[in-house]
Amino acid sequence: MKKVIHIHSDIKFILDNERYLGDFFDNELIILDTKNSVNKEYHYKALFFEPSPENLNKIVAIVNTVDILVLYNLDFFKSQIVNCVDKRVKIIWRFFGTELYTRKLHLYLSPKSKPFMISKLIKGKIKYFFRFFFGKERMFYKAVRRSDIITGIFEEEYEYLKQHFSYLPKFIPLSLDNQIHCKKIDFDSEYPKKNCLVIGNSRSYYNNHLDILELAGTCNQHKKINITLLFNYGAEQAYTNEVRRKAAVLPQVDLIESFIPFNEFISFYGQIAAVVINSYRQLALGNIFLAFYKGVKVYLNKNNPTYLWLKKEGMFIYEVEDLKNDLETGQIYLAKKEILHNLNCMKNLEDSKTTLNFQSQIIQVLDK
Repeated sequence: MKKVIHIHSDIKFILDNERYLGDFFDNELIILDTKNSVNKEYHYKALFFEPSPENLNKIVAIVNTVDILVLYNLDFFKSQIVNCVDKRVKIIWRFFGTELYTRKLHLYLSPKSKPFMISKLIKGKIKYFFRFFFGKERMFYKAVRRSDIITGIFEEEYEYLKQHFSYLPKFIPLSLDNQIHCKKIDFDSEYPKKNCLVIGNSRSYYNNHLDILELAGTCNQHKKINITLLFNYGAEQAYTNEVRRKAAVLPQVDLIESFIPFNEFISFYGQIAAVVINSYRQLALGNIFLAFYKGVKVYLNKNNPTYLWLKKEGMFIYEVEDLKNDLETGQIYLAKKEILHNLNCMKNLEDSKTTLNFQSQIIQVLDK
């Protein structure tokens, strides 16, 4: 049995650890935060450290006692940890997306989003082209090269990223069984759906909300369709101010800006008809999977590798370009047979990406 330590800075993703439960791994947990009311569930299950220079050596000393380090989101502080631990310790990087996508941000913003992100775009290009002159950037790329494995949901995204970042470590797809913590659609109480379309998953500029708001404002809707913007977490900036301004002039659009508890969020998704994620990159996969389980129609940007992957897996999935016509004709719903088809596709995905297979691949790579 190999000793594993998992390092998180966001407790929303701690359930990812469940992929390592079983006979292969002995798991420990470090949370990079102070103990507070939000993380009280883990006060006696994890070690807590603030991500500060004073604590770096303490964390490294603990990591050097294990066989495997699993990092969730490779930020600067975690990059420091990677570059300080013994070469004997194997490194698994649980890829979140932001680590690489922010370094080529111009590829993932729509023309309508870019004018409100000029400063970030300029800084991003400077940091990328002169990455070996910035200490933090050097630290990150050194940590990438030090990593033994990168894990993500689907290989198509990894192959896409390799076109832009050729030095990525070996890829292992994450397991999908036992990862959806909700019940499938109840056709008695959750069907037919309400006339509601959800835009995005957060305030993140990767959602390119402005394109969808403009589309909603210019189409002649067949019947009243309520539009909800999920806008309840993420940084505030010029972009978010512009989204609010655009949304305010559309009477059919409401913003949700307060936190939604997990069970309430699942119930919310059980009632809506459709969701549109206008991202050019993998984003909000948890929301997309939840949508399939709850019989929600999903619209994705065709430039997003997720769209191509889900199409290949046989899902009923729709392009953002289809949305205008569907709003005007009222066709924002999935038929019952389409819902059942998507549920069957999700089952096939879960059956093909098991935890046991994931763990076996990890052991096979690290034992070489």
